[in-house]
Amino acid sequence: MLRRAAILTILLLFAAHARALDVRVTDVRAASAIVQASIELRDLIPDRFRQVIDDGGVLHVRLQTELWESRPVWDRLVYPAMIRMFRLVRAATGRDVTLVDADGVSVPVPGRAGADIPVVVDIGDRARVTADSRYYVHVIATVGTLAEREVDEAGDAVFGRATEANGLGSLGRLVFRTALQVSGYLQSISAETKSRRILGRDIIH
Repeated sequence: MLRRAAILTILLLFAAHARALDVRVTDVRAASAIVQASIELRDLIPDRFRQVIDDGGVLHVRLQTELWESRPVWDRLVYPAMIRMFRLVRAATGRDVTLVDADGVSVPVPGRAGADIPVVVDIGDRARVTADSRYYVHVIATVGTLAEREVDEAGDAVFGRATEANGLGSLGRLVFRTALQVSGYLQSISAETKSRRILGRDIIH
């Protein structure tokens, strides 16, 4: 009985981890002169970051999208990787959460587990896609936080408080903060996927 309960607990933990963040490519198409990838993000707010949003903080979402040509020996990157940055923030009223892009356009994020958030990414000029070649899209999605309070607390522990630090301590705090920010995220979770292989003619049709 205990063994069965232990196995069930482990399975539930794995299931919870699997729901942490998911990304899928649903379509690759050149409806105009630009090749676009339709992407779905699922479970965009992992449990470990829920408190950040509940406290009025901001989560950062980084979406890296690449179109590759599938070849027998070495696959070829067709365009430089497209990077899109978003912010996950609490809406002005209520407890709703929105996904905001660099242009200020916001998309509501459903609160229920397993909800999909669609995102369309412009990848590049369709002229670089040939009809008889095969392609796939590679996507890496990262959700993370650069919580200022956590950076400050870590800096205080190492170099002392800013009000008490001498010149050397202040320099140390600056270097420490910069290193954390250059690293991308103080804490982060990533998900990665590849689309199926698609004929070029099906993309530019």
